[in-house]
Amino acid sequence: MRRPTIIDVVRHAGVSWKTVARVVNRESGVRSDTIVRVDAWIAALAYRPNTAARALAADRTYLIGVLSAALSAHYSVAFSYGAAELCLQRGHHLVLGRIDMDDPDVVGQMDRMLRTADLHGVIVPPPLCNNSALLDTLARWEMPAVLIDPIDQKCGLPLVQIDDEVGVEELVAYAVRLGHRTFAIVEGPPDHRASTTRSAAFHTAVARHGCSISRREHGAFTFYSGFAAGQRLLADGANASFVFATNDDMAAGVIAAAGQARVRVPEDLSVAGFDDSDVAQLTWPPLPPFVSRLRKSRRQRLTCSHEPIQRSP
Repeated sequence: MRRPTIIDVVRHAGVSWKTVARVVNRESGVRSDTIVRVDAWIAALAYRPNTAARALAADRTYLIGVLSAALSAHYSVAFSYGAAELCLQRGHHLVLGRIDMDDPDVVGQMDRMLRTADLHGVIVPPPLCNNSALLDTLARWEMPAVLIDPIDQKCGLPLVQIDDEVGVEELVAYAVRLGHRTFAIVEGPPDHRASTTRSAAFHTAVARHGCSISRREHGAFTFYSGFAAGQRLLADGANASFVFATNDDMAAGVIAAAGQARVRVPEDLSVAGFDDSDVAQLTWPPLPPFVSRLRKSRRQRLTCSHEPIQRSP
């Protein structure tokens, strides 16, 4: 049986081949009724674009890379899933690149990925977006890239970010309404802008409400680092009634440490995280969902990050 071609779709839909191509590529400037008609004939004919010919004609591979250092497994999965969904909607495909930050040869890892994957562009989340050697490698390859929440906001590359400060302020106001006055914080890695931004916003908000922070612990945005931080807090008899961990994975670790120490949550100690990730609903009790807007923000962030890559030549 002959494989359907774009000409078959053109003939049945009554449009030009360029219009069909624009619908397939999810480009703007096509009427909604035309999109519906073309999509219907694509489905009816079981038409599949020839990816090799499509890439050759457009001089692009339609492959978007998302780099991952996997500091937080739940966040990385959610971010990658959202990126994959968006890529499919825009006629692209996702390639996940794992970068081992413990390997000193980050440049070699990036070189190997770019040499073999034939990417059209990459999305670089933290902390990789703060690695100057990795960014220099992307520049050497002339690879279009978008950075997510880099520390250097004047790096000269397209970047996107969300307003973490608003979510942290809501968290502190929520805690104060519950009657909390003494806080502790588990901060994340210093090379992660979200960590430093959330920590600074937390200190500012607590002071604004006339409250105090009795303890600061540090983690690595992982469950086990949060567990260790929670053990240290509880072993030293910290007098805080509310612990804020700057991501959900570490907050889950603090809750586990409290359970091990037979400290009841939230009766004896309240714990909150940040990100509104799936792990927030896997703990018992669940983490408070006061930053539910972040799911929408994360999607908006992915949409913004895709645009500069899609427009690049």
